[in-house]
Amino acid sequence: MILPFWITDNALFVVVTDPFEGSRNIVASVPAETIFRIYNHLIKLDNLLTDEKELLNSLQSSNRLVDIVYVLYSSATILCTTFGSAHTPSLSIIPTETSLSHT
Repeated sequence: MILPFWITDNALFVVVTDPFEGSRNIVASVPAETIFRIYNHLIKLDNLLTDEKELLNSLQSSNRLVDIVYVLYSSATILCTTFGSAHTPSLSIIPTETSLSHT
């Protein structure tokens, strides 16, 4: 289990990540992914001890999400993100090509 850590009280956002979801899949040559959840920093918690505000900021409800980013690692790396809209842009990074593909 990865515990939260606090960098600064001056940040606008809190980033919570599952750094390498599906890491057991690598041995089987199955894609793995990283998931980032971005929340607003809860300033009202700044008076708490660091351990408490780390935990409470990182355990915010999903309806408070500012953004979520999903990165899939495979023969091409794909990054998908949404900023609360119905449109979810994605970028594909293909090692054999010299450009990004945007959809």
